[in-house]
Amino acid sequence: MLNFINNNQHYVIIASILKLYNFGHHDAYLFKEFPLGTSYKVDYLLIGKGSGGYEFVYIELEKSNERIFIQSGDLGETFNKGLRQIANWKRWCENHFLSLRETFDKCRSKDKDLPAEFISNDSTRRHYVVVAGRRTDFEKNRETTYAVRREMKRDKAIELLHYDNLYDFTLDIIGNNSY
Repeated sequence: MLNFINNNQHYVIIASILKLYNFGHHDAYLFKEFPLGTSYKVDYLLIGKGSGGYEFVYIELEKSNERIFIQSGDLGETFNKGLRQIANWKRWCENHFLSLRETFDKCRSKDKDLPAEFISNDSTRRHYVVVAGRRTDFEKNRETTYAVRREMKRDKAIELLHYDNLYDFTLDIIGNNSY
């Protein structure tokens, strides 16, 4: 999916994730394969600015056709792989966030300073998304799978999405509500 989006420049598919957040209404930026030092690459980094300043959404895309839940409805290997990646990113950001300034400096307008949110290590401004599987995967043990999804959002600020969510969000953005 990452290759499809990048090769066809269909970035609206990823940008549609901002629909889940109450920011990005003043400014929004998308970075593909955003480096966290030399250790990690985030598939996509969305940055949105609302009245409260800038916030960051780190996005990991996993496969759409592998098992995302086990039979009981608990997380399967595909989601767990994405969650391990996010755990690595969180640790990296906690220890090295200031080193991101160089990366952000390369992207900014030369006549503007970086806003404070890009320099201060404020974990409340960081959000995470793992996209894997399809809607039908969530439906197999609906009560448990959606409970797990809600718990991840509440307890860890991680959204677990399926690719059908991205499809729906994108159609909503481009104005095609006929799905």
